[in-house]
Amino acid sequence: MLSPEHTTAWQQARMLADRIYTHFGISHEIDFENQICSVALMLSNALAHSLEEKDKGELRRKLLKSKGYCGDLAAMIRSGIKLKKITSEKADILIKKCDELSELIRKVMKHYG
Repeated sequence: MLSPEHTTAWQQARMLADRIYTHFGISHEIDFENQICSVALMLSNALAHSLEEKDKGELRRKLLKSKGYCGDLAAMIRSGIKLKKITSEKADILIKKCDELSELIRKVMKHYG
């Protein structure tokens, strides 16, 4: 049975991906923006796939992968500040969301043992 935190983690990942897409969209700096938007979607997709997983080992692997995507996304957001793609204020908000989601995924992993 899925934990409520697991479903909440996926929902937060989906909202985070939406916020990343809304902020970065598409522009002339397409490589960076494609990468950051792709990572946000991979995070959301990995959590979505974990919701359907029945095998406990595979579930933990997908959750761990999702947690890794949180770190990747936060690192890319930090790079976005240096590239002048995002203000540090907006970046701080998104990085905080990544950190909160990463912590929630850790709790979900703990729930499944």
